[in-house]
Amino acid sequence: MSDTKKLQEKIDEVCCLGGGTVEIPAGEYRIGSLRLYSNMTLHLQAGARLYGSKNYQDYTDYHVPTTMKYVTDPEYRKKWNLPDYYIYGIFCAFGEENISIIGDEDSLIDGQDCFDANGEEKFRGPMGLIFSNCRNITLKGYTVANSANWSHQIDSCENIVIEDVTVKAGHDGFNLHHCTGITIKNCDLKTGDDCVAGYDVKDLRVSGCFLNTACNSMRIGGADLLFEDCVFEGPGRYPHRSEHTFYTHAMFKYYAIGLDTIRGDAENICFRNCRFQNVTRLFAYQQGNKDWMQDNRPLRGITMEHVRIDGLEKTALLLGGQEPCTLTLKDAAFGAHISCPDGVVLEVDDAVTLNLQHVTCEVPVKIRVSEGSTVRMDGCVNIELEEKQRER
Repeated sequence: MSDTKKLQEKIDEVCCLGGGTVEIPAGEYRIGSLRLYSNMTLHLQAGARLYGSKNYQDYTDYHVPTTMKYVTDPEYRKKWNLPDYYIYGIFCAFGEENISIIGDEDSLIDGQDCFDANGEEKFRGPMGLIFSNCRNITLKGYTVANSANWSHQIDSCENIVIEDVTVKAGHDGFNLHHCTGITIKNCDLKTGDDCVAGYDVKDLRVSGCFLNTACNSMRIGGADLLFEDCVFEGPGRYPHRSEHTFYTHAMFKYYAIGLDTIRGDAENICFRNCRFQNVTRLFAYQQGNKDWMQDNRPLRGITMEHVRIDGLEKTALLLGGQEPCTLTLKDAAFGAHISCPDGVVLEVDDAVTLNLQHVTCEVPVKIRVSEGSTVRMDGCVNIELEEKQRER
C-alpha cells in the first residue's frame, strides 16, 4: 500500500499555511513522487525510512522543463535513451525557495534501484531528490541509498548547504549543473557513479568529506571550486551500475558539455589538504573532446597543495590543445604504490604550464611533456621529465 497520498496531503497542508515543518515520524513508508514547496522543512525523525516504489509509473516529472539543454537534444536523447520524463524523482521542488530536508539519525530515503526499461540507458529509473531553479536549500543528516538514478539532481539553484548526508550505492551523489553558492560538508559518499558532478558550477566548497566511487570522484567544471580536508578513495565499495566494475576512473574529470550555456572558463579550482588513494588516475582532460563532454569553455587551471597521492595505475591527462592551462602542485607527495605505465603519472601538452613546488616521490616517477612545454620545478625529488614530440 502506498503512502504517497497521505504524505502529500501533509505537505500540501503546510504549503496552504504559507510554510512550516512537515514531520515524518519513525516507521516505514512506501512512496512515489512527492512535491515540496517554499518555506518548508521536511523533518525525517529518527527511524523514518522512506522506500521509493519499484514501479517507475508511480513517479512523475510534474511536466516541468529542465534547465539542462542536453536533455532535449536529439543526439543525446538517442545516445543515452533519455525519455521525455527523464527528470522525475522521489522528492521534487521546482522554482521554490527556503526548503530544508533534515534527517535525524537512522533516517533513510531508499530508491530501491527502481528499474525502468524506457529510462536512461534502458534501465535507470527516477532520481532521488530533485531541486530545479530553487534558492536557499538546506539538506542535512539523512541517508540516500540505492537511488535508481542520481541521488541528488540539483540544477540552476543558488545558496545550497549540504551537511552530514550519506549516499550509498546507486548512481551519482550530487549533480550541480548551473548551480551557484554550494557548501558540501562532512558527507559520506560511496557511490556507483560520480560522487560530485556538474558543469557550469560556481562557488563550491567541499570540506571534510569521504568520496568513494566506481566512477569519477569529481566530474565537474566551473569556477571558484575548493575541495578541502577530504579523502578520495578507491576502488568503489559499490559497483558501477552499467559497467559492473569497481575501480575509480579518475579523481577529476573535466565537464563542459558543448551544447549548453556555460558562464565562463573553468578557473580557480583547488584541492587542499586532501588525500588520494587508489583513484586510478588523477586527471582526465582533453579540451575539445566531445566524447568526454569537454567541448565547451576550457579549463584554465588546477592547484593541488598539501596533498598525498598513492595507488595510481593510469597516466593522468591534462591536454589543453590551443587553450592555456596551468597545473600547480605545491607541497605534494606521491607514495610508493605507483604502477602507471612506464612510471608516467601525468602527461601534458604545450598548452599546459606545470608549476611544481616541493613535490616529493617515494619512488621515481615521470611526467611526459610535449615539446615546448613550460615547466617550473623547485625543490622536487624523484621526478623525471620525459619529452614527447608533438604529432604533426
